[in-house]
Amino acid sequence: MYAMQYEIKLPNDYDMDIIRNRVKMNGFKTDNFPGLSLKAYLIKEKDHNNITNIYAPFYLWNDSEGMNKFIFDGYYDNIISSFGWQKISIGIKYEAKIEKNIKKSRYLVEEYIDIQPVSSIKKLDIKSSFECYENTLSEVIIYNPEKWKVVKFSFVENLPNKLNEHVSYYEILHISN
Repeated sequence: MYAMQYEIKLPNDYDMDIIRNRVKMNGFKTDNFPGLSLKAYLIKEKDHNNITNIYAPFYLWNDSEGMNKFIFDGYYDNIISSFGWQKISIGIKYEAKIEKNIKKSRYLVEEYIDIQPVSSIKKLDIKSSFECYENTLSEVIIYNPEKWKVVKFSFVENLPNKLNEHVSYYEILHISN
């Protein structure tokens, strides 16, 4: 499995209802997309936690064929025509626990760690490096060996009371799976 995300930074005065309406009108189009395990339509609004407005869809692909179809067969062109050329971040699945009730999730909590050089990667305990949130409905852990980063995406109904400095969160507008 592969994870994919692009983060579109929007002006601070951007009306985020434009994104909400876009997802309301088009979000269903990725339901049952070939090779797609899930897509979460995510936003961050400028507030005391976020310095800017962001639209950042997150995808989990079963294989590279579905991802390639989305990127190269014209579907991603909708992003280019609406928001310009975006850099796509790619990660490799370390672990994914997608539950049937994932669509109850209202937020996605993103937590990352850097993997520091070690003499044996086998000894790394990736999962214990992350927080466990009691209202997690599903979670995905990905890694990128080019950057030596690991990211945990927790799909939650309610935001945790305390978030550390390596944690951010998004509002979920729609989940396709």
